[in-house]
Amino acid sequence: MKFIEKTIVLFLILMVFAQSATCENPPKATAQFKLTNDTAYEYDASWSPDDSSIIYGKDGMYGSELWILNTETLHKKLLVQSTDWVGEADWGENGILYTSQYSFKRDRHLDIWIYDMIEKRSRQLSSNKTDQKNPSWNNDSTKILYLGRVNYDYEIWTMNADTSNITQLTFFQTIVKTPVWSPDNNRIAYSSDGDIWIMDADAFNIIQLTDDEFEQKDPTWSPDGNWIAYASYEIGNFDIYVMRPDGTDKSILINESRDQTDPDWSHDGDKLLYTSYQDLNKDIWAAAIHIEPKPIPTPMILPTQIVVDVDTKENLSMMTMVAAGFGILVLLLFIRKIIKGRR
Repeated sequence: MKFIEKTIVLFLILMVFAQSATCENPPKATAQFKLTNDTAYEYDASWSPDDSSIIYGKDGMYGSELWILNTETLHKKLLVQSTDWVGEADWGENGILYTSQYSFKRDRHLDIWIYDMIEKRSRQLSSNKTDQKNPSWNNDSTKILYLGRVNYDYEIWTMNADTSNITQLTFFQTIVKTPVWSPDNNRIAYSSDGDIWIMDADAFNIIQLTDDEFEQKDPTWSPDGNWIAYASYEIGNFDIYVMRPDGTDKSILINESRDQTDPDWSHDGDKLLYTSYQDLNKDIWAAAIHIEPKPIPTPMILPTQIVVDVDTKENLSMMTMVAAGFGILVLLLFIRKIIKGRR
């Protein structure tokens, strides 16, 4: 019995040790870079699939605009210009999704558009007479996640890239914002009533990750799915925080004296875009992100648990003898049955 107990203890220690070896410390912002510096507001940026460029919104002189910025050369290019509002861009392999206000003044609402990088033109994806906004690609750019207005609230919807298979996922009838896919396309993070939530891609298994009186919004997943960055009003202004997808290991990532919002994690996991009000103006910033594995603890306790003492040897010998005796008994019964059969 002692041998079995010691074996179980050793197994549990090894399991804990293996788990601690794979854990990692919360991400840290090791450097911050200002990418835009215009007197106009620039905001809500998204990485290109290869992380070499970003797409962001800008309040232009005659309306709203979408610009592309190469983060290495800092070369900028105007992509979309409108006398109405455009924004909420998300860059995927199949094009750039964005939200645009319907141009007819008598029926002003938001629709989802896509800019085709090959054809160099925009086309409208949604055509409802109620707001459709906040589009985002899944990891392989085959499905689009978005918010659609239902009565007085927004619900989470999905559709295929060709606008087929339109599906309403939620029926919350409350305030829902900024839904985003997990990297494996199996879960969705979003903000609702000022907290961060996640759910399965079919809207089941809903889990609340934050629960306090402060507003939390704009979740974005790390590319390995191990972390969620988000904006939180916890200390008097919006700062960027991170936590695990189960709500644990929450820590502050970017803390400034003014609001930092709209985080977007790069595909390589090394950078984070965000909108900063630090210079009394909306600008796009990027932070270098470092995730350090937790040091592997020296398993000093393991040698003391592998005990081969007299007690253990006696238990082993006794178990062997019992097993041998049981085997002999079975053999004798079998031989007796054969002898009876011959009689």
